[in-house]
Amino acid sequence: MGLLVASIVAARPLTTSPAAELGLNAAAFALVILGGSIRSWAMGYHPWRRVRGPGPKRRLISAGPYALVRNPLYLGTLLISAGIALMSASVIIIVTYLLVFWLGYYAIILWEESCLTTQFGETYRDYFGSVPRLVPGLKVWKNREGVFSLPTMMRCMEPAKTVAFLAALGLMVWLKQAR
Repeated sequence: MGLLVASIVAARPLTTSPAAELGLNAAAFALVILGGSIRSWAMGYHPWRRVRGPGPKRRLISAGPYALVRNPLYLGTLLISAGIALMSASVIIIVTYLLVFWLGYYAIILWEESCLTTQFGETYRDYFGSVPRLVPGLKVWKNREGVFSLPTMMRCMEPAKTVAFLAALGLMVWLKQAR
């Protein structure tokens, strides 16, 4: 949250060209929308967050965005962060986002991979060897497991979070124009 506030406060025009600034602003909004969409899509596959009924036995989810990357939630977070950092037009903010993401999330991802290997064994090792960690490739995982649930996605409030990030970008545009 502190980094978001710093990004808003630091927001300045990146260029003196109105057309270039409009392009950068559009790119920032597109990154946040894409990242929020990926996060929303991924959260709809989380069976342990189902709204009704007993939760199923925990299983490896490999359908939807999980058929493209092993960590779609983190990919979405990276894209949202990139949009906010770009909008700030601050090199310090951009570098800080990169450092926080790569140092923090990389450690979390490695820990989660270890836990999933222990929990799912050969099934996870096959998935791990075929699906990229964060950047989608050309192949799509064939053994898809999981079902999308709109109520689950909505319960996790991902669309509302995306709207909040878009509002922050709107505030940043307004501040940039006021300066």
